[in-house]
Parts: sequence; structure tokens; C-alpha cells
Amino acid sequence: MRATSFSLIALLTATSAYADTRYKTEFGFNYSNPDATSYEASLRGNYDPVSSVSSGARIMTDGGEGDVRFEYHINLAYSEGNAVSLLKLQEASSTVVPSTMFDLTHKSNLGSNGRLTTNLDRAWLSFTTESTVIKIGRQAITWGQGTVFHPGDFVAPFSPNATGGGFKPGVEMVYGQYLFDSGADIQAIYVPRPETVGGDVSRDASTFALRGSTSLGMIDAALTIAEDRGDQVAALGLSGSLAGLGWKAEVVDWALASGTADPSWLVSVMNFGSLGEWNTTYFAEYYHNGFGTTPSTSYFDLPIPLKKRMSTGQVFYAGTDFLALGGSIGVSPDIGLTPSAIISLEDRSAILGLAANVTIGDNANLSFSLFKPVGADGTEFGGRQTTSTSGIYDGASPTISFTATQYF
Repeated sequence: MRATSFSLIALLTATSAYADTRYKTEFGFNYSNPDATSYEASLRGNYDPVSSVSSGARIMTDGGEGDVRFEYHINLAYSEGNAVSLLKLQEASSTVVPSTMFDLTHKSNLGSNGRLTTNLDRAWLSFTTESTVIKIGRQAITWGQGTVFHPGDFVAPFSPNATGGGFKPGVEMVYGQYLFDSGADIQAIYVPRPETVGGDVSRDASTFALRGSTSLGMIDAALTIAEDRGDQVAALGLSGSLAGLGWKAEVVDWALASGTADPSWLVSVMNFGSLGEWNTTYFAEYYHNGFGTTPSTSYFDLPIPLKKRMSTGQVFYAGTDFLALGGSIGVSPDIGLTPSAIISLEDRSAILGLAANVTIGDNANLSFSLFKPVGADGTEFGGRQTTSTSGIYDGASPTISFTATQYF
């Protein structure tokens, strides 16, 4: 499979004459302010503000002939600032769980505060007919019903507080889809991974999944059955409309190799409206994390199944019950605001956010975001203790970011 992957990359490069190439460039600034009891401060030995400036380019090539298509994306990114040195400390103090079969990312450290990163994020070849799709290589897939939380999305889900139009990370995958005349479909994926970086592919680290979706009258339904990293999982998702409200619901039941975990589930409602002359959309989502535990539990003492899912990036918060509120406000055709809040229903701590997007041209925009955690030390978003007696709390810091994006 390693030889197949690199042969695919060579093939994509050789067929560039049949392709179109687009570019996305970015320039950004990020600033956060940790407090004296934070885990960040303990790593750095101080709690001075943390900042970085960054620039990058994404080179996106796609093309093909007839039923055969291909696509590959190359990312180039440079960051400078003490946030880079903090990231290096965090990497050194954590164990990496492979999310992909191959490590196609190269990091070059330029001094203590600089880093140049190159990454092949997409590299796939597909064959498509009227009723079938087969796609092999590094690609991305999104499943599940969540708006903010994504318990039914097993493969590289977005973080609940992700903003903007970023690309989902690509992973090595074999993907197949069969489309029925009724509009229903069946999808299947195989995501091979090693248990350790550079190791052999292991079934206990890989994902196999089969998903079917159809319409049941006015309700869209999807059923997923999977084996993910050695555990069995089944998910049922439903969506529809009722009295003018759009709604989505999902339940994800895990049968763990080490024992049974409670199901995770969510319910979302969303609607459109207006605020004076401004068009708005708004939503509310309740999420129950079946792996979760109480906010007073330190990170060291988290249950093993929860630690596993957090290390793989499938669960982001260790708590049990959350409410997400948010929406968008169209201030003008070129300016949009996105307020948001994620609230822990166990201790009422929260992450409050406000993002703004300004379109400055047909292919250019500016985006701003502000996130602020609300809660005392020892709460979900104020920060859990690293150990039960450490006095060090690992939580989000108030953060401001700015990004300018240009497409070519």
C-alpha cells in the first residue's frame, strides 16, 4: 500500500497537463492570554501573552479524463512567534496517535520561534459511473448530523469551536458509493492506520464503515455500522422539518472492546429570520457525550475509553452534557457576523465566540474571531486540573485571531 500511495502521487504529477490548478493564500495573526494557573504557563515558565503571525498557500489541482478524475492539494505554511515554541513544548509532552497511514507532513524548525510546514493533504484518484463512485487515496469525508458536535463523524471531525471555511484534514482511505434510482445510497470506507508512527497497519487502529441513507417520507435517515480502532459502533441519524423549524437528531452507540460505553446523542433545531433589516439564521444543539465524566475529574484520572477518543481527536471535551447556541447575521452583502456559545450544562462554564467575515473582492475576504472562556478553575471550560493535586489547569485561553484570504 505504501508503494501504491507513492505511485498515485507520481501519477497525479504526470497527468498535470489534464488538470486545473487553483491557489489559496493566507496571512494571519493570533493572540492569546493564558493565566498564571494554566497548563500553557506551566510549560513555558511564565504566563506572558502568546502570539504568532503566519502565512501560507494551498495549491489545489484537479482534473482527469471522462470517468477518471484526480485531485491533490499541497499546503505550505510558515509561522513565527512564541506560540510556535509553545506548540513545540506541547508536542514534546504528548504522545502522537497516528490519524493517517502515512506521515506526509514535514516540519522544519527555524530557530526557537519559527516553523515551516509542508503537507500533502489531498491525493486521490476516482472512477465514477452513473451509479457508482470509487475513490482511493488521501481524501476527506464528513458524516453525521451535528452542527457543532459530531459524534457520528469518525474520521477527522472538525472541532466544535472551528470557524471559517477551512479544509478537513485528508486521510488515506478507500471509498465506495452506490447510488440507487430512488436517491438512496450506500457508502463504504476503509481507513488503514498503524498503531504507532511508522508502524505497520493494524486492524485495531483502522476504521471500517458502511453507511446507508434514504428518505422516509419527509424524514431523511442514515444508518452507519462500523468498526473503529477495535471498537464496534452503530449510528442512526435523522433530519427533517417541523412547523417551519429544521431539525436533526443522532444517536451513536459504542460497544467497546474493554466494555460498554453509554451512547452519545444530539438534537439540533435551526431556523431563519430577520433582525431589523439583517437576515439571520440561528440554531440550538444539545449534545450528550457518552464517554464523558464530571468536571471535577482531572485529565490524569479520565476514564481510559474517554482518553482514547480524545487522543484520536474524536472527542474534544471531557464533560457529559453541552448546549451549543449560535447563528449568523448578514449585516450587509459583504459583512457577516457569527456569534456562538458552547455551554457545559454540568457547571455552567462556557466558551463564548464572535466571528466576522468581510468580503473585500470576488476572491478575497478578511475574517476576525474572538473566543473567551467563562468559568472558574476546575470547571469544564475554566480548565480541568492536569492531576488531582497539581494546581495546574488545562483549559482554553482568551484568543483573538485575524486572517486575510485570497483565492487565485
